[in-house]
Amino acid sequence: MTQSIPFPNDPAQEVRLTPEQLTPVLEAMFVKKSMFQFDASVAVKRMLEADLYGIPSHGVGRICEYIDAIDLGDIDPRARVLVLHENDVMTMMDGSRSIGHVAATKAIESASAKAKSSGVGVAALSNSQTLGAASVYVRLAVEQGLIAICMSSTGGATVAAPGTKSGAVGNAAFSYGVPIQNGAPVIFDSACGASSWGKLRLLEQYGLPIPAGIAFDEQGEEATTFEAAKVLQSGGKELGYGLSLLCSILAGPLSVGRMPIKKTRSDSAEDSQHFFIVFDISSFQDPERFQKQLNAGLDEIRELPSEYPGEPVRIPGDRSQQCFQNYSQNGIPFHRSTIDEIRARAEQLGVVVEW
Repeated sequence: MTQSIPFPNDPAQEVRLTPEQLTPVLEAMFVKKSMFQFDASVAVKRMLEADLYGIPSHGVGRICEYIDAIDLGDIDPRARVLVLHENDVMTMMDGSRSIGHVAATKAIESASAKAKSSGVGVAALSNSQTLGAASVYVRLAVEQGLIAICMSSTGGATVAAPGTKSGAVGNAAFSYGVPIQNGAPVIFDSACGASSWGKLRLLEQYGLPIPAGIAFDEQGEEATTFEAAKVLQSGGKELGYGLSLLCSILAGPLSVGRMPIKKTRSDSAEDSQHFFIVFDISSFQDPERFQKQLNAGLDEIRELPSEYPGEPVRIPGDRSQQCFQNYSQNGIPFHRSTIDEIRARAEQLGVVVEW
């Protein structure tokens, strides 16, 4: 179940900036809104990682949205993430309405530490905010040689169930990561709907219509604009619906939250829940043997006949690794309107912008 439409791009509408150019401005914007410097640094780093790995729908382009949520009182810029209870393998945490990037970082760090000591680590995070791109958190575990899964539930029921054009489940984020010895990791990151809402917002930014089969309007008719779109088709029909339902349960009632269909307010007004599972490979089998078997299987997959001449069959994570190599060297591409909005908001806050 992959994203059904690619991220839009058009060099004529874009400007490239480096993390080094963006970081001090973005951090200062958060600090101006009373966020601790450490938390601002963590949040900005997670957002930039999303952009570097080719997920602009969940990167720094959303910083103005987060600042608006702080102004509304939906995000507490000085909140402390609390441990409600824990044991050798699990931690139940309360995000205290902190920005999701900070709370989710603490949760995956906790799950990773428990996996190293007990073989498996689980962290459930309640009362949080959207975490951005789910894959940036599994990468934190993968960098330590661990396998990780992330599920996130933000917002109301905006994805249809088979047999209805009404929202039944949330457009949950689902990601997993597997370390590869001497190579780029396997990283899967997807919304459970036919697209993420952030990607549809980007299509609008680039002046592109929503493709057929993605979204419905209030009357259940095909929606081609972001403004008209109210409900998404599930990704892979029953597959996306079933996976989103699982995410809605684990990153919902099990994480001291509610099912998406019971959430009726705006995304930032409603809380978000996140669920992490981390595995230590050495607790299951010899890591060297695991890597040998895994790489042999991945090599065979890549060698399968491709529908596209000259383009090998891809493993999840191949595209994001290509983006990282490109953007690290050449800067991250942003739509000009995104940069204009960030610059204007920064100047309103009294933050100096030199780009």
